[in-house]
Amino acid sequence: MFKRGIKLRIAIGLLIMMTVITSTLVSWYAATNGLKGSLEEKYLDSNYNYSTKLAQSTNDLLGHMQKNIIAMAEIVDNHHFNQKDLDIWHDANGDYFNSTFVTDENGVIQLLSPSIVQFKNGAKVKIGTKIQSETVKKALSIKQPFISKPYRATSGQLIMLVSAPIFNDQGVYKGLIGGTVYLESENVLKNILINHGHGDGSYVYVVDRDGRLIYHPETGRLNEMVSENKVVQQLMEGKSGSSIVVNSKGNEYYAGYTSIESTGWGVVSQTPVSVIQSPLQELFSKMAIQSIPILLIILLIAWILTNNISKPLNVLAQYSEEGFNTKQLSVSFKEVEMKSNIYEVRQLYYQVNKYFNKLNEEIQIDGLTGIANRKTFDSVIKDWIGRKESFSLIMLDIDRFKQVNDTYGHLTGDEVLKFLSSIITRYVEGEHLGFRYGGEEFGLLLKGYGVKQSYLVADELRKELAGTISPTGKPITISLGVTEFQEEKDNHPETIIERADTALYHSKVNGRNQTTVYHEENDSNERTSAGS
Repeated sequence: MFKRGIKLRIAIGLLIMMTVITSTLVSWYAATNGLKGSLEEKYLDSNYNYSTKLAQSTNDLLGHMQKNIIAMAEIVDNHHFNQKDLDIWHDANGDYFNSTFVTDENGVIQLLSPSIVQFKNGAKVKIGTKIQSETVKKALSIKQPFISKPYRATSGQLIMLVSAPIFNDQGVYKGLIGGTVYLESENVLKNILINHGHGDGSYVYVVDRDGRLIYHPETGRLNEMVSENKVVQQLMEGKSGSSIVVNSKGNEYYAGYTSIESTGWGVVSQTPVSVIQSPLQELFSKMAIQSIPILLIILLIAWILTNNISKPLNVLAQYSEEGFNTKQLSVSFKEVEMKSNIYEVRQLYYQVNKYFNKLNEEIQIDGLTGIANRKTFDSVIKDWIGRKESFSLIMLDIDRFKQVNDTYGHLTGDEVLKFLSSIITRYVEGEHLGFRYGGEEFGLLLKGYGVKQSYLVADELRKELAGTISPTGKPITISLGVTEFQEEKDNHPETIIERADTALYHSKVNGRNQTTVYHEENDSNERTSAGS
């Protein structure tokens, strides 16, 4: 007697079940990874742009403070300028400086507003006090406008000094006027930065050129040396950018950082990596809710089809066994064999593949605009090149899209991208493909079109956009580059993409709102202006 194995119905059922579940998990994993990458890029770009904005604001603020001090230095030597005048000026500029003072050339305070400065450690500064700090001595010696590094004054207070030299009408040096910012108290720098936190754990901090904290939400960390931080090291080298960084507490952050050239300071805006967990979990839950019912239906269909396939095979096995034992076959053996075909198997795999294609569709479509994404474009153009299909490529870019975001906000910017995508869709019926290449750059693949026909499509699209009101309340313009597939040259997508990008570049540098065709004979470009 031979050992009976597992039944075919069970084996096929298990195989189909494992295939469906594995493929579903792979699709879930791919979709989750795609969203994770997109979110990481978003937070890195957002924090870099944010740090750049704050760095510019801080730089403008320091420039304004220094101009005010320089302007006062030019009138302080006037013999009529007295304590009352300084008090009036300080009251008007109290939002910028915690205290303002005038010294002679030896560093002895001549005027001070407020007239007496009382610190928490009991130290007092008043008129007649000689300032002993090395920073003030340096400011006196250089006899030039000066913004100091943060320093610990003799009073124990962490201070930043903005000063300007005082000269009389004969050009004789008479001392300096200085404004102080108490970094550990309420100050103008803190007022700029403190309002930029978010509920997701994001925060901003500022370091000086030596890697010491000038501003931090935790005031107890001011003047702390953080030069071991990877981002701070980049700032100390005068570099700006974004990266994933681990802070001193071992927590990961998406950090954007910008160097302030005038002072050597650096502004860092960072968001905890954990912030993306919620949207990832939401995506996983949504896919599970949508997929599991369909998965159960498919498994039920698989069981029915497996049963239909295995039943005639089981009958065939019985007849075979009977024939082996009796040395003869039943008259119905041929009929059973004829009924055992694989049509049902093909149908089953067709349904399974149809289901997987539906799941993978999310990965092939741009989540914001609803048109094909870069991955789909790469796949289609490689396929067309491999099959030597005739086609043209149009690459286009929204003109001055950064100004749209800066002026109207990123939400309106997103609506502009959707608006452009909806118009592109009308131009790519049939086997043509409209896609988002990245950011504000889009493209069209026109199957069977030559360069002249594609140029007409591209310029018609350009003119329609230039005459249509966008979500900004005004039309937007685009610049386009056109080229066609050259079978003898284009073995890889990179060559045709480079030609289209070159043509697009020429549209940009020649005034924007243009369509340029790549000229393959002499490697130059035909240009068509917006008014043609």
